[in-house]
Amino acid sequence: MSTLYLIRHGQASFGTSDYDALSDRGRHQARVLGGFFLKTGIRFDACWSGTLNRQQQTLGEVRDTYLDAGLDLPLPAETAAFDEYDYEAVLRALIPVIEKEDPAFIRDVNGMLSDRQAFQKVFGRVMTRWASGRDTVDTLLSWSSFAAGVTTGIRDIIERSDRGSQIAVFTSGGPIAASVGSVLGLDAEKTISLSWQLVNASLTRFKFSDGRISLATFNEQGHLEEQGGNSLVTYR
Repeated sequence: MSTLYLIRHGQASFGTSDYDALSDRGRHQARVLGGFFLKTGIRFDACWSGTLNRQQQTLGEVRDTYLDAGLDLPLPAETAAFDEYDYEAVLRALIPVIEKEDPAFIRDVNGMLSDRQAFQKVFGRVMTRWASGRDTVDTLLSWSSFAAGVTTGIRDIIERSDRGSQIAVFTSGGPIAASVGSVLGLDAEKTISLSWQLVNASLTRFKFSDGRISLATFNEQGHLEEQGGNSLVTYR
């Protein structure tokens, strides 16, 4: 039986000019995760990541933790299959659609850049609408196509892996949710809602063997709580 570890990146730089970079807290979260792997004796046979900076920086911090202990990780491979969906493109495409149906929605939209609660309200409503597949926008990748790409990426890793392998994938909330939804047979709207629960530098494990895959754990965050309590438990 092999184990696939899907790792959400550390906290990104939300609200800055470069979101796609770890914050100082995000780097610390990744180091704590690396320490957890070392403490529990986890040694990876292969490492993968998406192409985004925050994913690769998380991998880099974990790798540095191993190097500090005199160990190393396998050279990582990368694939865009584990990139996050383009939530900004989804917002641009579907906010006007929802506003036409519900003019009062504009109040939340106007406050979303200054109010985290308003942002989450808008984000959740728009992303759920996107996942529903109700709207067809030529320039916008559908949720079903995004999720299918993630599933293909996971299957590719499984086919490459030897029996008993331990594989790390450094990715984002969307691909992790899509993977869990695929394995559990959830509908699209329930699946995408899982991504909002995923903590930065959390861990979701799958077991796989002979082409079969099952969910073992979801959104592990005890390593963060042990080291920093609530201060290291972040969602953005």
